[in-house]
Amino acid sequence: MTVSPELNLTIEPARQAIKALDAPGSFAWKTFRSIARFAGSVFFPFFRVWGETELKKSGQVFIARNFGLLTWLCALRVFKRPLRFVMADLNDTSRWFSLAMRGGLAPLKLSGDADHDFLAIEHLLEAGEKLILLLPVSASSTTELLVAKLKATHSLKVMFMAISGAGEALPEGAVVPAAVPVSVFCGLPHYCAAPGESTLAELDLLERALRNLAIDELPSIFANHRRNIRSQSV
Repeated sequence: MTVSPELNLTIEPARQAIKALDAPGSFAWKTFRSIARFAGSVFFPFFRVWGETELKKSGQVFIARNFGLLTWLCALRVFKRPLRFVMADLNDTSRWFSLAMRGGLAPLKLSGDADHDFLAIEHLLEAGEKLILLLPVSASSTTELLVAKLKATHSLKVMFMAISGAGEALPEGAVVPAAVPVSVFCGLPHYCAAPGESTLAELDLLERALRNLAIDELPSIFANHRRNIRSQSV
């Protein structure tokens, strides 16, 4: 049976539809990763990564903003083993999704319904999948609700992947990349949200901390990351 990668088009219950999806191929990931690392080293040489980049045996979700091609390139450069790209940005019409489909990365588009999408992601987590959830740059209330449900029920499996510099290095419509440092951080700071604060306040904090760093600079929020992760687990 062929199942559309857009979950809102499946006619079977979500669990059966998820089981029918092909997993991201290891060979496909290695191929795309090699291309991304080569292209990145040529066009985006100022690239830095901190945090939890080693994938666990159980399911994981990394939540990042969708900056187009550079978000895909960052994920391919950061992670050695396959993840499934999951699109929560329903307005994205770029060709990268189609290219990933044809190449064997098996990306997935969500439906836009927070409850339905939460159950779909939960089924993937139960199956031990590793996901990178791509959010719109300007998230809607529905997107924030989805993130809130994931963080509330799977707090140790869900972490933000902050990316800084992607929008400036390759603005929408640009042909020639700019020589701007691209920085990535995956993980959890020791963060306590204020009452009424956005679900994405933690991601905003990480993106601000990454912005305008000198090449050799490492702020304390990242230097203390391991200690912060331990305290979150207690």
